[in-house]
Amino acid sequence: MLTKFENATIIDGSGSAGFKGGVLVEDERIVAVVPATGEIPAPNPDTVIDCTGLTMMPGMTEAHCHISFNDLSSMYQAVEIQPEDHSLIALANAQMLLERGFTSLFSAASAKPRVDVAVRDAINRGLFAGPRMRAAGQEISPSGNLGDLDTNYFAFPRNVRFTVTCDGADEFTKAARLAARDGVDTIKVNVSGDRDWGHMHADDTVTVIAERELAAVMEVANARRLMVATHCTSSSGVKMCVRQGVHVIYHAPHADEEARDMLEEARDRVFVAPAAGLPISMLRRHKEFGLNWSPEKIASMESEVETVTACMRDLHRRGVRVLPGGDYGAFITNPIGENAKDLKLFVDLFGFSPMEAIVAATRQGAELMRMETTTGQVKPGYYADLLLLDGDPVEDITLLQDPERIVAVLKGGRFAKRAQRLGGAIPRRKAA
Repeated sequence: MLTKFENATIIDGSGSAGFKGGVLVEDERIVAVVPATGEIPAPNPDTVIDCTGLTMMPGMTEAHCHISFNDLSSMYQAVEIQPEDHSLIALANAQMLLERGFTSLFSAASAKPRVDVAVRDAINRGLFAGPRMRAAGQEISPSGNLGDLDTNYFAFPRNVRFTVTCDGADEFTKAARLAARDGVDTIKVNVSGDRDWGHMHADDTVTVIAERELAAVMEVANARRLMVATHCTSSSGVKMCVRQGVHVIYHAPHADEEARDMLEEARDRVFVAPAAGLPISMLRRHKEFGLNWSPEKIASMESEVETVTACMRDLHRRGVRVLPGGDYGAFITNPIGENAKDLKLFVDLFGFSPMEAIVAATRQGAELMRMETTTGQVKPGYYADLLLLDGDPVEDITLLQDPERIVAVLKGGRFAKRAQRLGGAIPRRKAA
């Protein structure tokens, strides 16, 4: 099946300026990208689509994705949802994100065992449409930390938990092996505490695990060629992650000068995804959701946003790969589906140009997915994971937030979304 796209403004994901031209897609891959002055080598295409007034760009990667977190108001809500229902919610969220321009999802944890894995596998088998996925399991975390919902009188069973609670290297090893048995691509570890967990002496400045515990997880992951991602807000935790060879560090707002130097030194092998969408939305939208926070809580959120902003501006300046992905769905102020807001935040707060934000979400996102030779750019030989936009995101990065401006989404050359106003007839499938 040959599809010829003509008269588009092409942002190819390389970082180069957009240009007018055409793209030829054969089956699932791009076979030619031709400037407007050239001729697309397709004398008899099956479909010709006129893209006048439209911008073509690579599909985006959501680097901190929680398809099973459904706009939670408390972590107990993630426990209360039955596993079967949770799988359907996660699938629906994955499909929604595909239609909103995210052709790849990198999971930052699943709310229950194998939810991400089941959705990924169903999509890969062709049972459902959906984005490309790297699946994670539950977060592995020590007692007395983010996600530990147990009490002295009651413990939640593993199959409904938000986290798997482990203490000591042996338990971390076992949890990592069980995650591998479940079929994950990424093992998630909570290295630090987080906001609102000070009552457990585990706020966002505290490193809550021992280095030997993280080393145990890395040993399992390295042997099985899995990636490791960490919830890591503390400075000492960032240093531990770099020393141990962690692939993806989430948050990192308190990274001090030494930690930033280490990240810069490791910039060719590590990714940082600040997940800033969550604290920023908590600060900006708490009144909208009637949260009635105290002045002290609001001041704390203001300080957190200032801290993460300063850190990410510096890491970006140093050439560290800082990727969009903002914990969408993890709290009601930050609904899943609004994920493209992160690109605007990167421009407004972190010193990115619109083109740099697009590259972070496309080419560098493909590097995170370990698909840098097959996705993330509009380039011959790459999968036709493409967006067609009404307008130019370099001129207005916010148009990526508007589903009405996303005219079409293709994954592997197939339309996952196609607005009626897009020209070109849809060819009928030939009988088998």
